[in-house]
Amino acid sequence: MSHHASPARLSRRSVLNVLLSVGVLGWLASVLYPVIRYLTPLPLVGPGGPVQLTRSEVTKIERDKFAIVPVGRRRVLVLEDSEGELRALDAKCTHEGCTVKYMPRDSLIVCACHNGRFDLQGRVVAGPPPKPLATYAVQRDEEGVIKVTV
Repeated sequence: MSHHASPARLSRRSVLNVLLSVGVLGWLASVLYPVIRYLTPLPLVGPGGPVQLTRSEVTKIERDKFAIVPVGRRRVLVLEDSEGELRALDAKCTHEGCTVKYMPRDSLIVCACHNGRFDLQGRVVAGPPPKPLATYAVQRDEEGVIKVTV
């Protein structure tokens, strides 16, 4: 009789081992999944189209000749040059990422951190920036609404 009991005991033990393994794997997955999901970066979701500036941003451009506006995950410098033409450029200096500012009197875009200077097309004219500023599409409609597309 002990000869027949041995295979039954082994099969019971192997069933318990399988159940225990499945349980441990399920527990491990329930712990690891949220951690992995947290650590994976979110997809970059930009705006679906042009971003319309707020009334206060448009007023700031009329008053100061420029404004820095958030467009998606970027900060964009929107300026009005001496001929009244709108331009939109990345507001982050290509040297160390400081925020640039438009100087209407000099027709220059300046980074105060390390004295980087850019022309109105975003090209480097002085200082340490290694690359030009990225430029973006900007338009003003007949009602004065300004839209920027990144």
